[in-house]
Amino acid sequence: MITLTNNGVIFGNTNAIRNHNSGGKITSANNYGILAGDTAVDGLKVTNYGIYITGNFGTVTAGIGGSQTVKFGNSERGMTIKNAVITGGSGTGTSTESFELSGNPTEFDNSILNGKNETLKITGTEGEVKGSVINAYGTAVVFGEVDKKLTLSGTIVNGGVDETNKITVSGSSGGDTLILQSGEVGYVGGSTGTQNTVINGNIAMEGGADTVTVDTGAIINGNVDMGAGADALTVGKGAAITGKINMAAGDDILTITSEGIVNGDIDMGTGADTLTIEAGSIINGILDGGADNDILNFNSAVTRAVADGGMNILHNLSGFENINVNSNVTLFEKTVKDDGSVGDLTVTDAENITIGANGILTLRIDSSKVDSSSGTDKIIGHALYENNGTITSTGGKLLLALNGAGNESIISFGTTQLDESLVTGSKGNFDTTSKLHTIESLDGINEVKVVVRWSIPEIFKYKQLNKIYHGILSVDELGNFNVDDDEKLLTFLSYLNDIYAGNPYSYSGELSRKSVGMFRDIVTDNQFKANTGKWMIYGGLTHVDGGTKDTYYGKGYYTYDIGSSDMDADTKITGAYMLGEYGISDTLTSGVVIGGNKLKSDLSNGSKVDGSALYLGGYAKKYIGNLKVIAGAGFQYGDYDADRLTVNKVASDSVETVMKYSDNYNDTTYDIYLNGRYSHQVGDNLFLEPYATLSYTYIDQDGANEGSKVLAIETDSKSFDYTVGKVGVDLKKVIPHEKGKSTLSAGISYTKILDGADEEHITGRFKGGSNFDILVAHKNEHSIGLNAKYALELENGVLFDVKGTYSVERDSHNQSGKNRTKGEWIVGAGLGYKF
Repeated sequence: MITLTNNGVIFGNTNAIRNHNSGGKITSANNYGILAGDTAVDGLKVTNYGIYITGNFGTVTAGIGGSQTVKFGNSERGMTIKNAVITGGSGTGTSTESFELSGNPTEFDNSILNGKNETLKITGTEGEVKGSVINAYGTAVVFGEVDKKLTLSGTIVNGGVDETNKITVSGSSGGDTLILQSGEVGYVGGSTGTQNTVINGNIAMEGGADTVTVDTGAIINGNVDMGAGADALTVGKGAAITGKINMAAGDDILTITSEGIVNGDIDMGTGADTLTIEAGSIINGILDGGADNDILNFNSAVTRAVADGGMNILHNLSGFENINVNSNVTLFEKTVKDDGSVGDLTVTDAENITIGANGILTLRIDSSKVDSSSGTDKIIGHALYENNGTITSTGGKLLLALNGAGNESIISFGTTQLDESLVTGSKGNFDTTSKLHTIESLDGINEVKVVVRWSIPEIFKYKQLNKIYHGILSVDELGNFNVDDDEKLLTFLSYLNDIYAGNPYSYSGELSRKSVGMFRDIVTDNQFKANTGKWMIYGGLTHVDGGTKDTYYGKGYYTYDIGSSDMDADTKITGAYMLGEYGISDTLTSGVVIGGNKLKSDLSNGSKVDGSALYLGGYAKKYIGNLKVIAGAGFQYGDYDADRLTVNKVASDSVETVMKYSDNYNDTTYDIYLNGRYSHQVGDNLFLEPYATLSYTYIDQDGANEGSKVLAIETDSKSFDYTVGKVGVDLKKVIPHEKGKSTLSAGISYTKILDGADEEHITGRFKGGSNFDILVAHKNEHSIGLNAKYALELENGVLFDVKGTYSVERDSHNQSGKNRTKGEWIVGAGLGYKF
């Protein structure tokens, strides 16, 4: 069972604490504070050290009080429980007298003070309460006389339950000083710790020139009303006010220092007020300067602190005639209204907005909000459009965050005037946050035009990526990208690189080359022979599982050494074939091969190409002693479906982040080859068989067309040709048995691309735009294969074999990159019959 500890105020209409039908886990309680309700408790045992306030009239009943050991979380403190004297002296009543803080500086330290209303009254000139809890049903702390000073250090104040005022701390009619700060408290056992001062309820300072300092770590869980008079309120580092601030009448000064937090609206009220907001502070509410001539200073970095120490203004700002920007400030284009809906963020009444030498004012643009009344589309979606005032720079910058506003877009500033001190362009103080756009002033009018930056040094370093960038410019789609810092520029370069080096249209040709090579190897590796005047029919399944990892450098090809980019391709080819061979004579056979493959490459950037290939080929075998010579040719038709996935991690707000483009296209492949194999007996049914193959492959790939989506690509047709040489040697063991023979062989092979391994390019373009290149990665010229095979030939004509190859390639380098395979497995099995 659980014992509840109450050090504050618990209020309930019927009961403060109730164990319903005695079925709860809390069966007992220690009350050091206030329990208030029609009856204080129901269904559990309570030891009362504090006070009960019960019944319709709020009858006060005092508990034991005195020095007690009180739990605070998992720790314990030695505290003195002081219950206010009940008015009338009878022990019960409906009101209590106040404790007065007048002279003794430690009288109320490390205490829990309980009273019905105005528990602690400040009557001395200056007083401090340390490490205590002050509880009240009504107002807990009240300045009883004018011009007094109170410091609360590590003290918790609870009050404002009374529906008549809901005030926890109340000032006097004169100038009061209230300081809230953290303090050190001691625990049972001798340890110490820091306790923040917490005000649970509202503060109303009433009239007079009041000063309130909410210092480090202090928290006000309520509203602050400074009342009439020339007041000063400071929210210190790490301090927080969870409610609204009303500075009311008078020439007030409100300062929110670095890391100070205000989670409510700020109303400066009437009078010539000054609001200063410093670096890293957080304000989640409307800023209203109120009447008269007010000043708003941004003196270093609102609203939700961003990574670079700047300030984000996410709520309406009004009533400040003078705004001084001396830090990084961003005016957002949208705000969340009181009903939860999204509306336009507005700045009004700002007659003079001055951007100082250390200031950057970033104005976010809503490019979807357009005015066409003049006959020309003009973007009016920003916070300053309806403000009547002037923006001036005295050394700082005004930047526009375009959010989808593209080339030639016109942005109107409405009734906000742009001072001559603002100079547009990349070398001026009035520009965009975009690395891809700048602006130009339109003479004589309060508007600017967005234009692209045609030459960007970071992109210009990359010759091929620069072509793609200019391809985007040529179709006027740069507004799809929001590139406003160096990190986003690198991300944009990655987007361009995926188009250049991770394009699925550049991988289908390699699939076709491998596919036709599989059918070639089926013929050259087949050791069965048709009898003279007879047919041999043979069929089987094949599978390739491999891939590549291509690395592209900035060095050499791109002139500058600025890093590298990897692109992985996972390749799989699965197929079936049928071979028919006829024995023309003892030394000559011929045959045909029909087959089909399913082909697939998955790229590491999410793109992929799937296809199917149909193969038809013919060959002839000539046996000359121990030498077998094969000559053959094949034709393959490939049909491909490509999905190009683009992830625009720097997308403008108005465009999709992920886009998928698709197309179906074809290619045709022609292959001719010559193979020779010599069989030399080196032992009993043991043979050493060197062999060599020379092949020429030509691939004609159709162009692709991705349709009409934004930044869809079309490509030209492209042809590839390869001359490949392969040499190898097998060690073969023939095992005769009663009804036929088995053959085991193992060997090694070396393959070299004699011509066609160099880097190629497919010409592509965005629809209607300028041409750019799409990389077809250079091939690894050298590869080594480890081969194993088992074959069975029975006297009744049944044929069977199973084989496997593991191929590894040496890393291949050229000027712009490196290519290496992940290791490739090729397996197959076949079954046939000799007639």
